[in-house]
Amino acid sequence: MNSDSKSNVITDSPIDIEIWKFSLSGNPAEPHFHLAELVEEERSRIDQGIFPELGERSFRSRLGLRRILANYLDCSPAEVPLMIEGHGKPILNGEASLQFNLSHCGEYAILAVSKQTPLGIDLERIRKESPIDDLAQRCFSIEEQEGWSKTEEEKRRTSFFHLWVQKEAMVKAHGAGMTLPLRHFSGEPNAEILEGPIKSELPEIGENKWRYIADTEGHDMRSAIVFCGSKARIVTRDPEEVNLSRWSL
Repeated sequence: MNSDSKSNVITDSPIDIEIWKFSLSGNPAEPHFHLAELVEEERSRIDQGIFPELGERSFRSRLGLRRILANYLDCSPAEVPLMIEGHGKPILNGEASLQFNLSHCGEYAILAVSKQTPLGIDLERIRKESPIDDLAQRCFSIEEQEGWSKTEEEKRRTSFFHLWVQKEAMVKAHGAGMTLPLRHFSGEPNAEILEGPIKSELPEIGENKWRYIADTEGHDMRSAIVFCGSKARIVTRDPEEVNLSRWSL
């Protein structure tokens, strides 16, 4: 995929996006039963180490990604041609028409897939310990800071993470990693507004119609998808179609 957003084609037709929500929890012995679905380099990176649950979740995340993409490509999970772009974004080698992005938070993973647009997705837990005032000052645009500062005190933390997932998803959708300055584009701080534009004067963002769609996941998580287009048609797929477990919220 070319991460230069100027190459993206914008139409007024809805962008079709499919969402897969799958669990990263399960039997600790399970990874050993499915190693053949990964490639050798991935198997060697599964680190049980001091925190074995992190290795298990890393395994299940990559296994889920491969199973779902194999479902689109009509191949085995190990045959999915995954590669990493220069700024660290996973893509499909030679399959530019199929775009995807994965995020996970604890035992929950969420994957967005589209055949029409670059996209990014982010999932975050509303963490009480996060230094939101400091992060907002360092990472939010002036417009975002002004909007966020007007939020009622009891809603500020939810508002922060509502905006944060938009920004993370925008960075992932664009594909430029942290070379895309967070303070130079703006999302929506009002947590009750679940869809809208990503605004920026940066040519690589402002020349295209990037939009976000946000959602509440359970009582303490937020998610957002960012895509290049004027509107989207979202379908949630059942992970059990590819022998993955559903979320248990």
